[in-house]
Amino acid sequence: MSRVLKEKELRDVIKGATFFGAGGGGTLRDGLRMLDGLAAVGKAEVTMLDCNEMADNQWAVMVAGIGAPRALEEGDFGPEAITAFSTMQKVSFLAGKNITYLMAGELGGFNTMVPLYVAALQGIPVVDADGNGRAVPELATGLYPIFNIPPVPLTMAGKNGDAMVIILNDPTDHHAAENIARHVCMAYGMSAAFCAWIVDRKMILDFLVPKSITNCINVGKVLSAADGREQLSKALGELLGAKELFSGVITDIQMKTEGGFDFGVTTIKGMDSYQGRTLNVSVKNENILARDGSGKVVVTVPDLICLVDLDTMMPLTNAETKEGQNVVVFGVTAPAKWHEDPMGFGCWKHILKKLDYDGEYVPV
Repeated sequence: MSRVLKEKELRDVIKGATFFGAGGGGTLRDGLRMLDGLAAVGKAEVTMLDCNEMADNQWAVMVAGIGAPRALEEGDFGPEAITAFSTMQKVSFLAGKNITYLMAGELGGFNTMVPLYVAALQGIPVVDADGNGRAVPELATGLYPIFNIPPVPLTMAGKNGDAMVIILNDPTDHHAAENIARHVCMAYGMSAAFCAWIVDRKMILDFLVPKSITNCINVGKVLSAADGREQLSKALGELLGAKELFSGVITDIQMKTEGGFDFGVTTIKGMDSYQGRTLNVSVKNENILARDGSGKVVVTVPDLICLVDLDTMMPLTNAETKEGQNVVVFGVTAPAKWHEDPMGFGCWKHILKKLDYDGEYVPV
């Protein structure tokens, strides 16, 4: 049944989505900034429906930002997302598909808010679902490519109002789509908007992650009500089956931007029951794997590695971590669809290899 999400629930969506972003997907601050912009013009509400309410001939599409998290975090994003979406509407209409709904392509404080922002301004409902149940660094790492949902047509837009339509010779070549989109992104200062993956009800139910926006709301409420690490760990464990992996202070961050991505390692020195231990989290936009002080890998993608600031009890992305922050690290098992196909782990192997790991999946 459809419902109207007003400003308070939208804030919970952004908080929960930042947690599920597992270090990527854009910052809480940027998501809230977009929401504040909507509130300022009296548009801070969005109609959301369950995907089961979609008719057989109705279609949804995602819209998001693409680029290095720190570049997206520094920009004033918004109009380019509307341009990318309106361009997709025009192209799809000519092909006989009327885009009726928006949805999130991934979860993250920024990239889950982008379709909500466009929906609020354009008066279009959103579907209670997303494409991954987490954030992902590439178009080729995700449930869409695993289940051969084509990314074409792919529309993109830059800050200056430029729009482009990309048609691939092989419509399921997500690596080509990623390569082209990343180069376009770099041409616009490592920050652009893109719109892709036209899906219907059956595709969402069979291959993607229904009810993920509701999950974000529930996690957002838990984060808002959290009173210390123990209470937060207990609440997230009961709600998600989340596991507390580590707690400590960030002592070192080595990060560089390369090819439109942020790469690096975040080092956390243990405190309290973790005293004398170290956790190293390897990053490609998102948190990809974690190693203990001996170098042993303790968890890998597709499972989620999520950092929460113990002083604010708010989730952190890799665009906003700082040395000296006190954090708790949670592991969350990825949505079931990631485990239904060997490529749920296999699509990450090229990234893991770049991060000096060629072993097997290590679950939470």
